[in-house]
Amino acid sequence: MLSGFPLYHYFHCGNPYSGSEGGMRYLIVPSKRADPADESGKKKIEYLAVTVWPEPWSLEHTADEKKTTQEFEGGQEGLDSAAAWLAEMYHGQPERWADRPSILDCEPDK
Repeated sequence: MLSGFPLYHYFHCGNPYSGSEGGMRYLIVPSKRADPADESGKKKIEYLAVTVWPEPWSLEHTADEKKTTQEFEGGQEGLDSAAAWLAEMYHGQPERWADRPSILDCEPDK
């Protein structure tokens, strides 16, 4: 449960990772932003953007107010923090993930 994530190198190469656990869906996306300490604007800082939302729909078909996103620093420590946050989101909000409708029983949010 919420384990077995790839090593950070997988994300360093630009690959996203998605999954679901008991009614909670999640997406981990690697990104880069300009380093504010670099005046030339050429140096980039890696980070991970992690989004969770309730089943049954894909991220694109779920209302924005049902999504929660958090950013974490790039590197294995950031990935470990992201995994801990995912576990906290899952265990800390059981009512949010319980009794989700079937994709056959409802319409997409958008």
